Amino acid sequence: MKLGIVFSPASNWQEIFQAALLADKLGLDSVGFWDHYHSMKPEWGYVCGWASYGAIACATERVKLVPMVICNLNYALGVMAKETSMLALISDGRFELGIGAGDYPEEYAAWNLPYPDAEFRIALLRENMLALREVWQGKQVTFNGQKVKLQDATCAPPPSKPPRIIVGAGKSKKLIRSALEYADEINIYADQELVRYTKRVISNSNKPIGLSVYLHFDWDQWPQDISQEIAKWKQVGIDRLFINVGYEWPLQEKVREIASAIID
Repeated sequence: MKLGIVFSPASNWQEIFQAALLADKLGLDSVGFWDHYHSMKPEWGYVCGWASYGAIACATERVKLVPMVICNLNYALGVMAKETSMLALISDGRFELGIGAGDYPEEYAAWNLPYPDAEFRIALLRENMLALREVWQGKQVTFNGQKVKLQDATCAPPPSKPPRIIVGAGKSKKLIRSALEYADEINIYADQELVRYTKRVISNSNKPIGLSVYLHFDWDQWPQDISQEIAKWKQVGIDRLFINVGYEWPLQEKVREIASAIID
């Protein structure tokens, strides 16, 4: 089981950057962020954004860059195509597109933007990812979906190989089922019944889709022994475990704790 770190919510860029360098050095699988431009309060900052991944990519050698997760609603498809392609090239293939349908309505209310219902958001994510897979091939793409329509859309230079798509489904069984069509990996919340459900639908699909879990700790919930939590999820039989280490904790200390429990 591979271990990834999510540096959210945290606002100290220099501390995050040094913690990412340490994660690269200590052999962790990936680093990433949430994807929120809106903060509920001025003192609740989030470091995230495409530029953050580019900076880390240029300073690291082996750690993967995996957002947990990009919000599909936040970007026009052409912007997403360009940003993901460039990050794949800059990182020499270490960028993976962790992406979700969007589940933070307060963000859109604050900035006076539409927030469609879950059915629309799931359908839009599906069509965006199907179209993006074509765009990543470096050809002119015409796509005629219900939500996404492209006419000779081109994004060059393309990535040398398409980034893996990790769909952050949270607890949505409908999104889990939809993601079977286009995902390389499905990420869900840390719920063992949900893990059993997702394993079952992946198995029934007969597709080589990975399964990962997002393990969240609030600011006052960090366990005394993170290795025990990691061992528990290893026994469940998942491919990756993403652990958030935000809330302005000593991030490098948390990286060291998690790295000490690396399980091949």
